[in-house]
Amino acid sequence: MESLAYPFLVSVLLFYIYETDFFVEYVKLFGLAKLFKIKEYEDYLDDNPADTYWEWLAWDKKTFLRKLLSCPYCFGFWLNVAVCYTHKDLGLFVMNLWLSLFLFLILKFISRKAYE
Repeated sequence: MESLAYPFLVSVLLFYIYETDFFVEYVKLFGLAKLFKIKEYEDYLDDNPADTYWEWLAWDKKTFLRKLLSCPYCFGFWLNVAVCYTHKDLGLFVMNLWLSLFLFLILKFISRKAYE
């Protein structure tokens, strides 16, 4: 039963990070705005209000790691790899990967429908 909690945790984490301003607000709260260039991001938002922090991050400097972080599916894959590594179970990895991405897309769909 514990293994079913991981896809839910991964999908909720992906939803909060990529579909809300959760990351930016917590970075500001903990005083890490300079480290994560939040001021530059907010200046960028004046011209591109629909973009997210992760899209700006990939646009600001095109490196592999930034592109990897800007993709929720890629980040979800690596989160599931970490879960699989801790449990050493490939079957768990396959189930978690598909279930977490499915739940993330369901959360995204419900969120978009709620604000229409």
